[in-house]
Amino acid sequence: MEFVVFDMDGTIVEFNIPVDEIRRRFNIRGYILEDILKRENRDELLRILESYEIEAAKRSRLYAGVREFTDFLRENGVVTAVYTRNSKKSVKINLERHKLNFDYIFTREDAIKPSPDPILKIIYENDFKKERCVMIGDYFFDYQTARNAGIKFWLFVNEKNRSLLNGIPYDLKFNCYFKLLEKARQYGLGMHP
Repeated sequence: MEFVVFDMDGTIVEFNIPVDEIRRRFNIRGYILEDILKRENRDELLRILESYEIEAAKRSRLYAGVREFTDFLRENGVVTAVYTRNSKKSVKINLERHKLNFDYIFTREDAIKPSPDPILKIIYENDFKKERCVMIGDYFFDYQTARNAGIKFWLFVNEKNRSLLNGIPYDLKFNCYFKLLEKARQYGLGMHP
């Protein structure tokens, strides 16, 4: 493994954004971010959305084993990144709150998943082999992003996404970072069997 990209909310932190409340407040039926970006008052709505994200970040909980797994990757020379549809401010709060470090951080201000552009930029700049790159996420946008970039997708199963997983293809599925770390130590960063 050369490069691992993590989604943030639902993948490295439990991040309780009141999605139903936001949909009601903005009168949104579909995807929140896509709907907001189509509106004339998008700047105002993005500020309000960011305020929800910041409050959620202040209360977020780190999933068990994330720090140990990311430390293991870094100790073994693997480049790491966070790529999220959340704002820079909320990501900064989350990473500081949980004392997490990543080589790269990409938020919606940089690109919006499922765009593969930030991932591809890092792959090409570092001459990484795509077959040695992975995106870890918990949602369909993460899968689409990985596929658009031509890299592997590892699906993290959490309490909230368990019922939404039907039809999301993956190269590896896991629900515990400690078990993933154990597998990485046992089989190496190629992660076979």
